[in-house]
Amino acid sequence: MLFERPSANASPAPRAAFRWHRAAAIGCAVVFVIYAFWAFWLGYTQSRPVDFLSFWAAGRLALNGQAGVAYDMVAHRLMERTASPIGGWLPFPYPPPFLLFVTPFGALGLWAAFALWLVVTSAIYVIGTRKIAPLPYSLAHPAVLVNTWIGQNGFLTTGIFALGLGAFERSAFAAGAIFGLLIIKPQLALLVPIAFLAGREWRAIAGAALTSLLLVLISYVIFGWEAYAGFFHLLPQQARLIASGRLQWNELASVYAGFRLVGVSATISIAAQLTAAIGAAAITWRAWALRLDTRGPTLAAATLLVTPYLLTYDSILLIIPMGWFIQKQRYPVALVVIWVLCLLPIISYSGTYTGPNTIPLAALLCLWLLYRDEKLSVVGESASSASAAAPSAARPGTGGASRPGAAGSHPS
Repeated sequence: MLFERPSANASPAPRAAFRWHRAAAIGCAVVFVIYAFWAFWLGYTQSRPVDFLSFWAAGRLALNGQAGVAYDMVAHRLMERTASPIGGWLPFPYPPPFLLFVTPFGALGLWAAFALWLVVTSAIYVIGTRKIAPLPYSLAHPAVLVNTWIGQNGFLTTGIFALGLGAFERSAFAAGAIFGLLIIKPQLALLVPIAFLAGREWRAIAGAALTSLLLVLISYVIFGWEAYAGFFHLLPQQARLIASGRLQWNELASVYAGFRLVGVSATISIAAQLTAAIGAAAITWRAWALRLDTRGPTLAAATLLVTPYLLTYDSILLIIPMGWFIQKQRYPVALVVIWVLCLLPIISYSGTYTGPNTIPLAALLCLWLLYRDEKLSVVGESASSASAAAPSAARPGTGGASRPGAAGSHPS
């Protein structure tokens, strides 16, 4: 199974450590929820620009029959300014299927829509992760702070990811259909086809293809070709915006951005990103081809090493491998390290931390621990098999399958 219940065989020392982890998680979750209410109130009273403003403006334009204009940076910015003062640029670089998700929110005022967005997407996230990282752990991840502060889509995409993994227990087709929703943010779905092909999950492939194609078709019928033309026209502008460094390199959570931050050329940085992406794809292929228990968390962690365009709020996806370790009650110290690595880039928003974005390090550490966990499981299973086989081999006439010639033994 991709998700398992907590192990009852954990040793007393890890259990004691994880009691402290749970206490700390409760404290962090309470603080983060209070912070979310405070941040919303501050934004409402001061008309503070938030990233959700981009979603709201695109939805409002789509409701006005101008879905294609949502991808015009100037016109989109003018719509944003009708609701909140904004000095820089908050474009809408998402494919038209995402417009299907944000358009209903454009029917409300900005702050009512923002509140509803937080409630709906956080509910999807909490429900989706309830098996792998139940409350309070799910709300103790540092990226909860930034997703509630700016209203980004991390709750939504991680919720979809977790729901997709959880659905494999019931139906591979349904799991794939849920993963197909990630067409709204395709850079987070780059490894999904690789995983499904490696695991020969043909029904999941069919489900994902059906959902994604339906979303493309529905968005085309509702918004027209203009929306797709606008999206493809905006993509190179967004790429130039990132490559120019106008967005601070430590705000991006990719390998590429990390190399650029320390002064490495764009060519070498792209090569480093490609190397990381190939390695992540290979690790994912292996985990799914072997049908390892860790293949779900591996897919989540590896996803954060593939794309050069990744931001800090996307790191909430690491709640899936972190939840795996919590279930297994293993690596309590390493979990704290991963949590801190996820926190540092968020602290950078205040200017307190100015170093590189540490999300790739957190993802790499998760992958290493998952590999180690796999090896420990293999050793444990081998030891259990050996201990179970020993009594059977020692007693003649029991018909133990591990005993040479057992299949030909005569009944007594």
